[in-house]
Amino acid sequence: MIFNGTDLILKVSPSSTAGTPDTPVKLMHSQNVSLSMNVDTIDISTKDSAGFRDLLGGQKSFSLSADGLMDFEATAGDTDVAELFDQMMDRTAVSFTFALATPAGYTITGDGFITSLEISGGTEDAPTYSVSIEGTGAITKTAV
Repeated sequence: MIFNGTDLILKVSPSSTAGTPDTPVKLMHSQNVSLSMNVDTIDISTKDSAGFRDLLGGQKSFSLSADGLMDFEATAGDTDVAELFDQMMDRTAVSFTFALATPAGYTITGDGFITSLEISGGTEDAPTYSVSIEGTGAITKTAV
C-alpha cells in the first residue's frame, strides 16, 4: 500500500513531572519526519580475499529527526517544543513511536536522547523548529 507522506508521524513522550515517561504523542505541528537505521561493518579481509573486501555485520544504530512550525503555546494531546527542551536539558531519554497516523502495517518504537533542538525564524516567515534524537537500546517493529 502506497500512502500519503502526510500520514507518517513521529510520536515522542512528553516530559513528565513524576519522572515516569508518558505514552508517546505526536509532535506539535510537524512537517517532516525521518528515521535512519544503520549497521556498522567490520573489515575481516585477509590475503586470501583475492583483493576483495570481506565484511561482518557490526553494531546497529538508529536516529530520528523532525521539523515543524513553532508554537509557543502548548496544544493538548501534542508534545510541544518546550517539553523537548526540558527533556534535552534534563538529559532524559524519550520514548518514541514512528508510524502512520491511521494505524496500518507496522509501528517502530524505541528510546533515545534528544541531541539537537533548533528554533529559527526568518524575516516574514513562519518560525520553525527541528529536533534530532539518537537511539539508545534496541528498536522494535510491531505489526498493527
